[in-house]
Amino acid sequence: VVSSFGQLDSRDRGNTDKQQYINNNNITMDTKTRIRTAGIYIPLLTGTLSVIGSGSILYSIWARRSTKLKDPQHRILGMMSIFDIGYSINKALMFLTYPSGLGVPTFGNDATCALQGFFTQFGYAAGSYNLVLSLYYYLIINRGMKKEQFAKVWEKVLHGIVIICHLSFAIIGVSIGLFNPTPGFCYIEPAPYGCKTNPDVPCRFEKTAAYFYEAFAQGWIQLAYVVIIVTNLLIWLYVRRQGKEMEKYKMRRASIEVVSDMEQKSSYARSVFIQSILYVGAFFLSWSWATIYHLVTWITGVSVPWITLLINTFLPLQGFFNAFIYARPRYIRLKKMQKHEHLGCMQLVKLVFFPDAGKGDTKTSTNANKNSSTADDSSSRPFGKSGTDSNVFRSFLNSLNRKNAAASFPAVSVTEGDREKTIRWTDSKPRENADEKEADEEEGQVNEVVATNGGVSPAEEEKVEEGQSSDEFIESPSTPSSPNT
Repeated sequence: VVSSFGQLDSRDRGNTDKQQYINNNNITMDTKTRIRTAGIYIPLLTGTLSVIGSGSILYSIWARRSTKLKDPQHRILGMMSIFDIGYSINKALMFLTYPSGLGVPTFGNDATCALQGFFTQFGYAAGSYNLVLSLYYYLIINRGMKKEQFAKVWEKVLHGIVIICHLSFAIIGVSIGLFNPTPGFCYIEPAPYGCKTNPDVPCRFEKTAAYFYEAFAQGWIQLAYVVIIVTNLLIWLYVRRQGKEMEKYKMRRASIEVVSDMEQKSSYARSVFIQSILYVGAFFLSWSWATIYHLVTWITGVSVPWITLLINTFLPLQGFFNAFIYARPRYIRLKKMQKHEHLGCMQLVKLVFFPDAGKGDTKTSTNANKNSSTADDSSSRPFGKSGTDSNVFRSFLNSLNRKNAAASFPAVSVTEGDREKTIRWTDSKPRENADEKEADEEEGQVNEVVATNGGVSPAEEEKVEEGQSSDEFIESPSTPSSPNT
């Protein structure tokens, strides 16, 4: 089939000596045709992988929508995934929308080619959201902006700019007939196909196509390169400076409270920087080939088939890469939370990529039911003369344990306004991050899965190993059998 299409392409050129033309150019035409055909059909695989990856991000956000949709970071990633799904589906169906009769086995026409160009241009918004994400990380880390403040002003403006610009570009391109077949896909190109190499055929957009391409595609890509590189460089410098200041405070033997606060800030900034760098890496790996194609075509005036193949292969894969980056913090939390011998491979994949909705409450309710049932069982085995005495003794032991624990931990006195407040290291800070609340929900899922498999949850293992289980302590034979004792 490929060979016959190559010969068909040579006949369309109107060469008078067809057999001699085929003999002289058969190897070259076959190679180019194979590369073009691969570039048309490979996105059927890579686009499907990207749809699955972006779909898993959207599922994770929707499953925990009560917390994640309140976080600008997850909203930005959600919009990026929505546009990536549309773009990836468009790329995967190129063999149906690319016009037939142009040397490769496809089934489209001029109308479907314009439709492909429209969704390609509109789907480029997925790449623009990498710029928005890097700007968000910079404002939160370097400038100390609150998430509420970013959501109130910056987020609305940035969403509007990205969506309106790319939608306007797509509508303008379709309305003026700007989207035409290139050797590997449908986008901004002079028409009809091959007119640039045939002086007898007049070309539409012969002189203006390059300017449209720069404004609609390369302009915002190059802007994204600059913003992403500058913001991540500034974040890296900030993280580096935080680390040096923390070491300086340690050498001065500053108070534990100051050092602990510095470590928390430095750790948070470092984790955000790592996530940002990973998203940037996925962006460059996916989108840099379009810039290379533009530069080579601009310098040489020739469309290189293998660069087109790389564009069609890697551009649809951004959602696939993002899925692993997005799931990375959840995997790290699960790894710290749970010993993997308790979880099967499929269970771990499900918890990482497709967490269940509302399972955080399951842990609490399960543990509460367990504790209540254990308390009922314990109260049915009285230590003294009645169950009431047992309950009184249990309350006495709990209060005693709390007093001993409070006395064993160091305390720091701080002044807030006119009042002096004592803070113990056991005090827990309020959770303001959606990811931290998600960690509690994931712990509930892990404990539930382990209980289903007949295992023991990590929290229970630690209590058993350290001898801190309250039920075990109460039911120990060495425990006094009377509250009087």
